[in-house]
Amino acid sequence: MGKVKSAICLTLITLIVAVLGVLSTVSIEFDTAAGKAYNSFISYMKKDAVFGNELKNGAYVGGGYVTVYYPEGVISAEEYEANLAAYGSDAEGKAEYEDKYTRHEGGAIYLETETVYNEEGTAISEAFKTSFANNVKALQERYEQSRIPGVKLEIADEYTVRVTLPSMESAASAYVSFYAYAGEATIAYGTADAVLGESDKTISDYIKGASSQTVQDVSYVIIDFTKEGRELVKAATAGAAETASTLFINVGDQSVIQLSVNEEIDQKSLFISGSYTDETAGAVATLIDQSVNGTQADLAMTVDKSAAFEAEGGNNALLFVYIGVGVLFLAMVVFFAVRYHALAITQVYAFLIFLIATIISLAFIPFVYLGVGTIAAFALTAVLLCVSNAVSFEYAKKEYALGKTMTSSVKTGYKKCFWHLFDLHVILALAAFIVAAIATTELQVFAFMLGLGTVFSGVCSLLISRFMWAITMGFSKKQGSFCNFKKEEVEEDD
Repeated sequence: MGKVKSAICLTLITLIVAVLGVLSTVSIEFDTAAGKAYNSFISYMKKDAVFGNELKNGAYVGGGYVTVYYPEGVISAEEYEANLAAYGSDAEGKAEYEDKYTRHEGGAIYLETETVYNEEGTAISEAFKTSFANNVKALQERYEQSRIPGVKLEIADEYTVRVTLPSMESAASAYVSFYAYAGEATIAYGTADAVLGESDKTISDYIKGASSQTVQDVSYVIIDFTKEGRELVKAATAGAAETASTLFINVGDQSVIQLSVNEEIDQKSLFISGSYTDETAGAVATLIDQSVNGTQADLAMTVDKSAAFEAEGGNNALLFVYIGVGVLFLAMVVFFAVRYHALAITQVYAFLIFLIATIISLAFIPFVYLGVGTIAAFALTAVLLCVSNAVSFEYAKKEYALGKTMTSSVKTGYKKCFWHLFDLHVILALAAFIVAAIATTELQVFAFMLGLGTVFSGVCSLLISRFMWAITMGFSKKQGSFCNFKKEEVEEDD
């Protein structure tokens, strides 16, 4: 490629990379009075509880919240002691209360004997164990369906569930409180207990599911009715024009939606707005959808011990990550510049494109987020990119040493290593995507980003790097010196 064409191509690519780089990393306030600003791609990246969130006003908050769910029949030792102390000098009341509960192993929780134990009172009943397992599964389904970045759910003290969420602007309490609801979903009209439908049918006969949507800053919960459900609601609300009333969507004993109705409802999908944010609408929709299509939580749950915590490493945890990426980038540039001289430019462009593609993926793919697993996946695939380019350069270097022209060396070198590198990328990407398809939460995000990063590495090392090499070589007459390639010296016989 000639110098003019090389200059034009390099200028265009540089401009594109620079613009994308600025859009990815720089937020700009252009009308402070009106609160208008451009938010960079990186500000949209969801983050787990280790790193926290960048809130909508631009403030970074590390850490998150920890909350503990106590199913019906289980209370904390603190609550037990407080309730016992409330009886004061009433010895008889204290004795009756003490008889109602059994201290569980370790003493962190107390179990209500009548609810949790078998009829003999000698062991925890199988029915309670099954119900608790259903509650755990229901919570897992709700939080997984919400795609909350980096949420962690674990069983604590054998019969409580501890959930860790990242810092959020306002929605953490909504997720925590709504997801504690247990019982069957129902539709009611007039009053919350005036349940519609036939007793031998379930809610799935009337509701297909629920979802949420935000349009022009207005958030909706969307209820999708079956044909039978649409007819049921239509019949119930037929007289609403004359006598306004309320439509209820319940989960167990809790009213999740209370919709004022002043006209007949005859819709396949009912859009319900109100004071919802995007997050709270999502929490309500997820609860309803999971209650219709997922595992039913059998035991009512109370929430206790909600507490905030700072990010590991403090609120500078995310800054340390960015500094680490910068240090590794400089180390990469130094290595390639020392070994391959100006050919390091090729690696720099390939890496920047790889980095921008990763940032865009984290910003706009709904279920991925920045966490320890994501950083590990990025580091592994970044190394893969560097190694792949180094291998390609070394193959070309060997061909050049044999006396071939630079063009021939590059073509032959890539030809010899292309399929090895291609197969490596394909196998690794397929394996990662398969794991992502069957895994959940953190492992799913790590595997997906590993697969996606492998794809980016393959494209950048096998296509973009070679193209950039062809462009940059057009600027040098001494192409061997440009790449720090040398021909082997052949000793002549005397």
